[in-house]
Amino acid sequence: MKTIALFGGTGGLGSQLAPLLSKDYKVIILGSRSIDVANYYDVEAFFYDNEIDIVINLSGYSYDSFLHKYSDLTYLEIDKQLDINIRGTINVATCALPKMREKNYGRLILMSSVLADHPVVSTSIYAGCKGFVDSFVKTISLENATKNINCNSLQLGYFDGGLTHRIPEAFKDNILKNIPAKRWGSIEELHNTIEYLISTPYITGQSINISGGLN
Repeated sequence: MKTIALFGGTGGLGSQLAPLLSKDYKVIILGSRSIDVANYYDVEAFFYDNEIDIVINLSGYSYDSFLHKYSDLTYLEIDKQLDINIRGTINVATCALPKMREKNYGRLILMSSVLADHPVVSTSIYAGCKGFVDSFVKTISLENATKNINCNSLQLGYFDGGLTHRIPEAFKDNILKNIPAKRWGSIEELHNTIEYLISTPYITGQSINISGGLN
């Protein structure tokens, strides 16, 4: 049985996804209380102590603000977004790859966002971080494709869970109107996409949009 490290597994989407994955895999659920993805040594120690076949990184942090409204009181929110969304992603991939290369097997599934290509106001830092993730997977795939390791990002749209539940009700109706499918994504659809990437090593270096038609 393959082992999955599910980073961000205690969050809104992760807590729904874990039971579905657990039917076919051993799943190690990791939240911010168990590991700090922004701390390289924390992440390195985890991969040293555990044999991981598949990494799913749902860890993320967003702070909504117009760029010109950041101040000395809120500037740390920029650092936090960069630390979790960029540094955390780098740490997870960097520490996972050595053992995957030794075993000649690995799957890296990193979470991006539809905001990377379809930004909305007040999300400049978060959207920029997710654009980095989409670019990052392309180089990882080039470096590791001959080792039976694929690496892809999922551009998540608005799902019934996770950050979608933080959107003020006043904005939800407008967002829903702009989604061609006219509904939120389901956790089953996310699970199906992850299973597809795990079982299809020839797909690598791609950013797969799961957004109900948002482009």
